[in-house]
Amino acid sequence: MKVDDNRSDNDRRAADAGTRSASARADQLEHNRLSQEKAAYDRDRQAAQEARNAALADRRMALSEQMARAQESRAARDPRKPGMSFKGTAKDAGEGSAPKKKRKRKSSADSSAG
Repeated sequence: MKVDDNRSDNDRRAADAGTRSASARADQLEHNRLSQEKAAYDRDRQAAQEARNAALADRRMALSEQMARAQESRAARDPRKPGMSFKGTAKDAGEGSAPKKKRKRKSSADSSAG
């Protein structure tokens, strides 16, 4: 079926070029929109991950502080071990102070130092 079209070939070509240009521009705008949506999604995902990490760090810090307080509380309740008292004579007292406590060395089970 033939359509009655009074346009010249130049007019038709110009109209087709305009349509192709508009279509290309619409594709470009759609691509830009999708890129922006993806970037926003990635930012949101990153922010959510950082928030989860911060919450975990806060929880770890709170547990650590709670354990430290409990340890301090236990240490305050436990009776103190008597310290080493100086049992020298009066002349020894002038030569120096009481002997210092020795620190216990931590030994690891897998250590083979001898």
